[in-house]
Amino acid sequence: MDATLLGNLVAYSAQVALLVVVGAGLAALVRVDAAGVRYVYWRVLLALCLILPWLPVRRSVVVTITDTVPIALLPSSSLSVGARTAPVPAGVTDWVALLGWVIIAGVVLRLFWVSLGLWRLRRLSRAGTIAAPCFIHDEAQDLVRARAEIRYVSSGQPVTFGFRRPVVLLPEMLRAQPAQIQQLVLCHELFHVRRRDWIWVVAEEIVKAALWFHPAVMWLIARVRLAREEVVDELTVLATAQRRAYIEALLVFADTPSQAPAPAFARRRHLFRRMVLISKETVMSSRRILVSVATMTAVIAAGAWSAVSVFPLTEIVIAQGRAGAPSPPLASVAGLSQVGPIERQAKPITPENPIPRRTFSVTPQNPAVDASGVVVVSVRVVVDRQGRVAEARTAGVGARGGRGATPEPVAPPSEAFVKAAIDAVKQWQYDPPADGPIAFDVAFAFMPGAEPRMVTHGAPAVFGAPSSSIPPAPPPPPQPGWPPNAVRVGGNMKVPMKTKHVAPVYPPIAQSANVQGVVILEALIGGDGKIQDARILRSIPLLDQSAVDAVKQWEFTPTLLNGAPVPVIMTATVQFTLQP
Repeated sequence: MDATLLGNLVAYSAQVALLVVVGAGLAALVRVDAAGVRYVYWRVLLALCLILPWLPVRRSVVVTITDTVPIALLPSSSLSVGARTAPVPAGVTDWVALLGWVIIAGVVLRLFWVSLGLWRLRRLSRAGTIAAPCFIHDEAQDLVRARAEIRYVSSGQPVTFGFRRPVVLLPEMLRAQPAQIQQLVLCHELFHVRRRDWIWVVAEEIVKAALWFHPAVMWLIARVRLAREEVVDELTVLATAQRRAYIEALLVFADTPSQAPAPAFARRRHLFRRMVLISKETVMSSRRILVSVATMTAVIAAGAWSAVSVFPLTEIVIAQGRAGAPSPPLASVAGLSQVGPIERQAKPITPENPIPRRTFSVTPQNPAVDASGVVVVSVRVVVDRQGRVAEARTAGVGARGGRGATPEPVAPPSEAFVKAAIDAVKQWQYDPPADGPIAFDVAFAFMPGAEPRMVTHGAPAVFGAPSSSIPPAPPPPPQPGWPPNAVRVGGNMKVPMKTKHVAPVYPPIAQSANVQGVVILEALIGGDGKIQDARILRSIPLLDQSAVDAVKQWEFTPTLLNGAPVPVIMTATVQFTLQP
């Protein structure tokens, strides 16, 4: 567990606590006499607590990684190290890690306890005696319209468990009770079988194990289980028309321990409430139920949104910039970096689902903001199924000053650059994608006194990449597996002469999709002048493989260094142009 995850866990716990407090207060104000409505209400509240982390409300934190390679090529370790808002002292880190282990240990122990309870129930069922056919059992099963295997055990409360082959365990002392009491108890358990309540009991135990540290969740699950028993009480009384006898049946097991993890037939702390509800026949009109449900739905929805807004989870947004340059202002850029609901549904970019052709575009306006260098803004574009830009957010911001070989850092770029790029992109239009929605990156370079220009389309921005206006960046590290003595072309090292050229084959699928452009590769030329390997630097998915296949067939004159041939690393471009 790191500091970000711990912060999100605390925020989520606060969200759940606030929502449960609102739900409990609402239940106290809006009295609902229908047991079924109460049961649904508590279950919906519990489900809403579980889906709070997926609501689209985030507090974005922009983290600048001081590298000059594309974000997509950074190793995961670099991202994990960079995804910290501030250095964390060693002592605090130790406590955070210890807290994480405590939470994991609690989950494991809770799951072990549940497994132990299930094993105990299975052991009791095997040790129990199968009930002989009798009129009481047959009449109860016919009355409820549910069948189950009935066994008698030495002690405990009545218990129902099992999915495909449900088993009802009845204590031996029940045989000494009047036939009416026996039938009512069995009807109660058979209603659990008919409703398949055991599935929900196990699911609730898993939730309790995962969130064992949160008292509000424990309380909410207890309310769900109490409401479930009230529903079964109501069904049993309606089916048998024996209110007084049913209350007597509850009193028989008031002080008997239950068989964990199944809920008890009659717990003393819930007994009085259940007896009061059984003793009085309350009827709610349909209109009152409708008004109550509508009111509770509106208040709970507002409470959930308020909870995630007051205690938002933290989302790390990775930006890239030059070492020594300060990060963009967190408060200004964070509001433009939130992931929207359509982007969460975006399909991946594949050869079968490429970036469609842009049919209309607008150039961003260069804001009248003082800047002594170049500002690069990367925008995440989300195109819907109709080819419209449905969402746009910042995916990275970088700033560089000067135009010489050693540029000086500039002040953090203003929010105006980000807004200008996003406002322009939102007006773009594309051909409908093959499988939308899709998301990809577009980067713009804002230069003083010049019109902004697009530097990448469909690929992560390389903040600090060499161009006529952007200062050159250090070369990327050699590809793993390439010779360590390989020399990169540049400076005094001239580009070797090409002796064999092979033109790329234009893929038919790319032609039919009207895909064209330039694929940029980095190639390793061996000492004999032949291409040994190549990797993509600027990708066009439908054209990448054709470009690699062609470049690997090229040949050059051997490059000599101190009279000996050496491997060379150079950049190659492959142009794909559709003929009119």
